Amino acid sequence: MNIISFEKLYNTEFLISEVMAKPQFWSARGNIYNALGRPKISHTLLWFKNCRATITDSAGKKLEVEQNQLAYMSKGLEYVVKFYDTNPDREDTVVVHFQMSDRYGNDIAAATSPIVCIENVDSSLALALDVLVEEYKKNIVCMPVLHSELYKILAAICKKQKKHIAKDKYACIRTGIELLEQNSDLSISEIAAKSGVSECYFRRLFQKYSGESPISFRQRFRIERAKQLLLSDEQYTVSEIAQELGFSDIYHFSKTFKKYCGASPSKYMQGLSQHITAKHSD
Repeated sequence: MNIISFEKLYNTEFLISEVMAKPQFWSARGNIYNALGRPKISHTLLWFKNCRATITDSAGKKLEVEQNQLAYMSKGLEYVVKFYDTNPDREDTVVVHFQMSDRYGNDIAAATSPIVCIENVDSSLALALDVLVEEYKKNIVCMPVLHSELYKILAAICKKQKKHIAKDKYACIRTGIELLEQNSDLSISEIAAKSGVSECYFRRLFQKYSGESPISFRQRFRIERAKQLLLSDEQYTVSEIAQELGFSDIYHFSKTFKKYCGASPSKYMQGLSQHITAKHSD
């Protein structure tokens, strides 16, 4: 199973399925949940709505979780949860189980051990979690509602985790990170200057932040945008797309597109058309 952290999932296409949500009452169950020796068969989000807990994984690592925090435990983990401050007259936690995969259908996980992914569940996130529970109670469940609410929750987690990483470890180049993520046309030296650091330092630190150079980062996301424009109903020309995305000329755009996609824009579209035709003829 591939590990893709929440901050990386922020700009990664992924799929969810088999969503289930329900409230839980722990005082009647001895205030403990034991999954040691029973690896979890799904990913879990656990909202400590009215209690707190200690989560201990199979390696003995402990995680203290406070009331109104949201924890994540990935598929395959084994752990024990000891609950505190439970009350038989109200729900203690809300659990959400789901499967998660990349665009190719491969299992992915956001962490290798239990983590607190939201330190304070706000009203909008609480509403999304409650909507999941209420929808799942119905005899006939609207799957788009389950999926849309869970995507909303996961998106909030990704945004908070990404903001946390950028704020703490890469605070000095946060302005530059935001400019690149917003597809600014400024040069890397200009972006570094706006961050108040040298271009060399900015390039080095951004490489650590994203795993790639600023130029590669910018080009890759422009090419992803180009693929979306090629597939749109607007029927953009290659020249129009190159201009829209800030490439100096068609040759530069086509060369860059081929580098990331393995084919020129026209060949890429021909391949997609042939694939669609073949599928319809089967």
